[in-house]
Amino acid sequence: MKKLNCWTTWSCLLLTLCGPAAAQMFEVRDRVTMDVPKALFSSSPSAELKAEARKQAVDRAWRRYMAQNFSGARAQQAMDNEAALRSMADQFCSFNFADERFDKDAGQFSLEVRGSCDQRAIDAAFNRLFRTTTQQAGGGGRARGPLVGFVFLARRAAAETNERESALTLSTSATEGSSDNQQSGRRASAGSSTEQASVTQRANASTTTTDAVYRYEVEATDDAMTSVANSLQSNGFRVSRYPDLVTQCPGPSMGDLSKRYADMSVNTAWNPKDTKGMYDAARQCRLPYFAFGLMEVLKARQVGLSAFEVVVSLNVKVSDLSEPLAVECASMSKQFSGRGADRLEAARSALKITGEEGSRELIDIIRSNCL
Repeated sequence: MKKLNCWTTWSCLLLTLCGPAAAQMFEVRDRVTMDVPKALFSSSPSAELKAEARKQAVDRAWRRYMAQNFSGARAQQAMDNEAALRSMADQFCSFNFADERFDKDAGQFSLEVRGSCDQRAIDAAFNRLFRTTTQQAGGGGRARGPLVGFVFLARRAAAETNERESALTLSTSATEGSSDNQQSGRRASAGSSTEQASVTQRANASTTTTDAVYRYEVEATDDAMTSVANSLQSNGFRVSRYPDLVTQCPGPSMGDLSKRYADMSVNTAWNPKDTKGMYDAARQCRLPYFAFGLMEVLKARQVGLSAFEVVVSLNVKVSDLSEPLAVECASMSKQFSGRGADRLEAARSALKITGEEGSRELIDIIRSNCL
């Protein structure tokens, strides 16, 4: 514990030097209710009871933060080291208490806690505590994290058309003769039957509507790529963005990849030649891992009087390029949403959230399956 406190103190100093731009705050809140001993019903709760209520509120808020932000392997590590991680709440979160109430009739004291946690600082501290793989840099011996190259592409539907398909169906029915003939036929012998039949054909026209056909346009991913880089770096990874990578190691340009994605009829299919071009460029630059993400901006919907919500569908995979054949070692598919004053602002927010939250969830899968 002493070693942890020393490191976290150094982290706080570093955050102070870097300034507020380095922080990435995550809001969390919770409420706690405690029974007040009957002997105190005639008076207000004691200072000790209020202090205990605040401590319990902070504990609950911190557990809520971990539940919302730790998944997979990280969640298991958090459970196994709960005491060490609890100190992070005091180091990297600030808590305020509000709405304190004493219900004399029910004998209960309650309050609400509102917290703000520096997500990047917690990620860095977590990575420091549970670093699973490090590489020693030559000469100085400084520990370095894994190197990952990545590219995230995005598109949005620009137009929609419906294809209609018509078909002509023939139906055949057999009709017996008149009732008189039927009766006489039944009275007569089989050889002299007068029973007659007629065949009628009817033509039925039916129309089938197929799925909508969309035309897509390229969506800018600069903000999303920055969010991905920040999440990876905060968790101890070294990163190389694909647009920077291809300036040194030849491969398909970002523009060519974006156009290819916009021209695709489905969200996940990809030309193996283009994938090979990306992987070849990454190998030339000696990148052991490469993350390839596709983000599709779905339709916006209005929420409230002056706000819009946009959902982004993310499909991303990570490949291990250390062997001649690229091996997929991590993947995920999920949807994220963002809001804004208009469709443009909501889409931009949704793409940033998708890059940030999607890569944070992917990190635990990478640590478990790739490293």
